[in-house]
Amino acid sequence: MSVQGLAPSTAPAARTVLLVEDDALVRLVTAAELRHSGLTVIEAASAQEAYEAIVAGLHVDVVFTDVRTEGKLDGYEFARMLKAERPDLPVILTSGHMDGAVAAMVAPFLAKPYSVETVIQLIHAQFAGGSS
Repeated sequence: MSVQGLAPSTAPAARTVLLVEDDALVRLVTAAELRHSGLTVIEAASAQEAYEAIVAGLHVDVVFTDVRTEGKLDGYEFARMLKAERPDLPVILTSGHMDGAVAAMVAPFLAKPYSVETVIQLIHAQFAGGSS
């Protein structure tokens, strides 16, 4: 499911992950594995697309975003904006090109390459209110 196909009032089932990744192959594989684990996944190819969907009313339970995404808004700034505007919405950052200590100041950080099992554990920790 992509944010482009959703109406602004759409509220997917509980435990929905917004996956923001501009590398189509990484996004497709990660989304498939997250769905296989029982999560609902909405995909966005850019932080700007994801941000616009959230502003338009898209409900998600956690955001898993790459730091480097195409466009004017990158994943790091997207996470900072969400922290300020939606402090109740957990965000997890990932990157293969960023210092994890810097990213972790904004949100939990997972370095690439990552195992999908680790992603799933981290997502579930966010549902439980943890910041593991």
